[in-house]
Amino acid sequence: MEVINLDNFYLAARRHAKDPHNLGILDNFNGHAKVTGPCGDTMEFWLQVEGERIKKISFITDGCDPSLASGSITTCLAEGKSITEAAAITQQDVLKALEGLPEDHQHCALLAANTLAAACDDYLIKQK
Repeated sequence: MEVINLDNFYLAARRHAKDPHNLGILDNFNGHAKVTGPCGDTMEFWLQVEGERIKKISFITDGCDPSLASGSITTCLAEGKSITEAAAITQQDVLKALEGLPEDHQHCALLAANTLAAACDDYLIKQK
């Protein structure tokens, strides 16, 4: 795992990298996705959807601190949202919520958004 100097991050990104929210595997889920980004980092999301809304969401990553921060903030953005709303969360939404990431780590926000969208798709496929 790459070591990153968090001092160069904005407060939100530092906070989510040091103390990630919703980290771990959900035992009870009905949507899941695992995506490996072009940098080689892998991220997984689990969704528990009830009443058309995401009741619980969690993630894991084997990536660097920016990946950890991106996964964490993405779960916060998606929790309580409908599947359609969550699937529409973009890389830019993640970067804005993190108050930015260094340019060479912005792909981590894309990985988080893509993994969330894939988990939403998995949920929708399982409902048919």
